Amino acid sequence: MSYLSFDECAIAIVLIFLFSYIIRKQYKDGRTNLILFLIMLMILVSTVFDLGSGSVDVYGYASQTLRVCSFAFNTIYFISRNLIAPLFVLYLYSSLDVWHIFRTARWRKLSWIIPISCCMVVILLNGTLLNVFSISEDAKYVRGPWIAVLYLISAYYAVWGIAITVRYRRIINRDKFVVLIFLYLMVFSGMMAQFIIPNFLIESFALAMSLLFFMVMVKRSENQIDPVTGAVKYNEGIERVSKNFITHKPVSVILVKIANHSSITLYLGQSKYNVFLHRITDILGTVSREKGFGSEIFYLESGLFAYLGDVLDDDIIYEVANGVKDALENDLDIEGFSVKVDERICVVKCPEEIEDFKTLFALGTTFHRTLPNDGRIHFYRDFCNDTDFRIRNEMNEILFRAIESNGFHMYYQPIYSTVENRFVAAEALIRLQDRYYGFIPPSVFIPIAESTGAIHEIGNYVLKTVIRFIAGLDMEELGLKYIEMNLSASQCIEVDLVERIQQFIEDNNISPSRLGLELTESAAGINPEIVDNNIRRLHDYGVRIALDDYGTGYSNVKRVTTLPIDQVKLDKSFVDMVDDPQMWIVIQDTISMLKEMGKEVLVEGVEEERVARMFTNINTDLIQGCELIQGFYFCKPIPAHEFIEFIKTHKNNVVS
Repeated sequence: MSYLSFDECAIAIVLIFLFSYIIRKQYKDGRTNLILFLIMLMILVSTVFDLGSGSVDVYGYASQTLRVCSFAFNTIYFISRNLIAPLFVLYLYSSLDVWHIFRTARWRKLSWIIPISCCMVVILLNGTLLNVFSISEDAKYVRGPWIAVLYLISAYYAVWGIAITVRYRRIINRDKFVVLIFLYLMVFSGMMAQFIIPNFLIESFALAMSLLFFMVMVKRSENQIDPVTGAVKYNEGIERVSKNFITHKPVSVILVKIANHSSITLYLGQSKYNVFLHRITDILGTVSREKGFGSEIFYLESGLFAYLGDVLDDDIIYEVANGVKDALENDLDIEGFSVKVDERICVVKCPEEIEDFKTLFALGTTFHRTLPNDGRIHFYRDFCNDTDFRIRNEMNEILFRAIESNGFHMYYQPIYSTVENRFVAAEALIRLQDRYYGFIPPSVFIPIAESTGAIHEIGNYVLKTVIRFIAGLDMEELGLKYIEMNLSASQCIEVDLVERIQQFIEDNNISPSRLGLELTESAAGINPEIVDNNIRRLHDYGVRIALDDYGTGYSNVKRVTTLPIDQVKLDKSFVDMVDDPQMWIVIQDTISMLKEMGKEVLVEGVEEERVARMFTNINTDLIQGCELIQGFYFCKPIPAHEFIEFIKTHKNNVVS
């Protein structure tokens, strides 16, 4: 009777998982979990009745009651056992999120239902028209020829399941894929063993062990709810969205961005911010249930939540999105702190409107900045053809194209000396010309390049191009002292910045004094220790250093005095305020202060002659005026060859 221990062990294993599912009511948690619950139930039923039929079989005497019981037990065993493989096929379609492929193809549904229906008919006709099995006079189980049909139908569904696993292996984690294939082999081995040795009741045990491995190795890893936020974890969210594009499943995506998430984090602190995120998840979940949307909530980091639903009806989608807006309209109380949520909502249908994950992800990270903040719910189809939006949304790809295909170009804007009455320098400015969208201004692509890290490669391009340009000029003949270029905040903290600039300069055999580097106030303060070290070493090497955009933010005078700065460039905002008498006093005092510190002063953005004269003749004392002026009044930024011609033509220009 030792063979009974296989079924007894199988029953114990299955009962553990069934009990867990029932206690936690997981069978109510979506179609996938319901199907898995039914599979476990069928394994339990088949194992119990397999054990029951084996128990009857060992009595070995001809009792009519025992024969009837044995026949009934085996019939129920075959019914439940032959439902397991078809149910697992459904589970695969559901768990891999390709249910739409099964549901929408009539031939697939027929291919699923006809064999299992035939199987049930064969089992129910056993003992009358067909001989699947019989019970002998001494209550022994005897196989009939039609039992082969049951095994063939089970094999049919097994092959179907393997085909699904292989077909969608791209959307299955490698470990899961290996486990699934191993489970098929385990079940197949158990079936064949019991088929060859009828009294060796190993098949149910193989099924139970497969269930054990599946729950431990596969199903456990699918528990991707983040306990902190209460939403589906980032990696799982990305994986599920990617699967939808691979399988072309039509879904609606509602993106909910907490635009002020950074300020909320600072205001609440990380601990309370986590409570805030969980509250947002609860609110989104409540709205989804109330509106019948039935979607899980995904948290994709940086304040970005997403619904991913099968509902494609615009009215329902709008109700959900509007429900979110209404729910977040009032301030939230987070452990005694009142929080105002600045939410932005965007709706997109995939793959109808967006056909790839990269574009959807780009939309999720940028739509709150690229779309107007007018309180509306934005539908992707309404603005997807807007050129400005497409440029901002596709900026990563545009930058990649520019880097790969030389889409960047250097322009140069002359700098006029009020002391020498001639052009003495220029500022190098980068421009982007995309083959699809044409000219894209730096104000659009530079911030995105800095946020993505592309600015490092762009910065290297600018350094090399400007230094080569200087090397190719006859600076003495043109009367030029130096060419300036901007250093981004990211470049200023590069640990090998100084060595690379020195190498470029030496490779092109130019004097370091021919190169000027401009850093912004924000760059000067991001990591003072590294920035100070880089700037001092470059200045000691002979490179000119300028502080750009002075006056646009928090003007730290201490930074001006402690860093080795040769020149301070007043931002265009100073020019815009010259007609305000009070501000003009501030401007004059600022210039006077900087000059008394020994700094050369340049004013940017000068577009009128009268403004040029005002900055030149402050207090009618030349030493108090700005030595350098830059702006459209003299010349806009122009390509290299035009710049050279301009300087040659205007070598002796004087502002009288």
